[in-house]
Amino acid sequence: MVELQHRLTPPLALTGFIASHPAPGVADFDSKAFQPVKQAVKADLNEDQGGLCAYCEKPLAAAEGQIDHIKPKAGANGRADLCFIYRNYAHSCINPKTCGQKKSNGLLPIEPGPGCNAEWSLSTDGTIEPLPGLNRQRRHVVTQTRDMLGLNKDSNLVDERKRWLASAIAILQQNPASLSEFLHDKPYRYILATAF
Repeated sequence: MVELQHRLTPPLALTGFIASHPAPGVADFDSKAFQPVKQAVKADLNEDQGGLCAYCEKPLAAAEGQIDHIKPKAGANGRADLCFIYRNYAHSCINPKTCGQKKSNGLLPIEPGPGCNAEWSLSTDGTIEPLPGLNRQRRHVVTQTRDMLGLNKDSNLVDERKRWLASAIAILQQNPASLSEFLHDKPYRYILATAF
């Protein structure tokens, strides 16, 4: 998962929309008036996330994907008050098996942010597993987050991570000092780093 750090100043398009639409509601998020704002917000999120989906870390272009509400805007866990708060947004790929669409209106136990990868690791088979030694409660939190996002359910995603890990291992064996540089701008770089 991307260790997302949102920019301190929300996009001007978002603050401008809020200023011209006092007390916007959840329905306004999908309104025609908000569509150009969504594009600007996606572009800024994409930059904040280094061009990766916040959840699976696949490469994601600024115009692709969706804005996912980290804390959902609707449903049983809905936080309508966070619907227009930039720090509650993540740029996510569109895949019904994974990420924001799989999460739907669920509340993630672990959210994308600094330290979010501290309790799991990438296995050589491409799956994400809780670290050994976690107590039962923490293991459940890690497994629940992984499964809510479907991070081990899409075989293409698992295979892709496995290939990138094999490349990283080869780099490590050939020139250990270059591993950090190799991981710097690669897809899956946050989860790859947990294997080393």
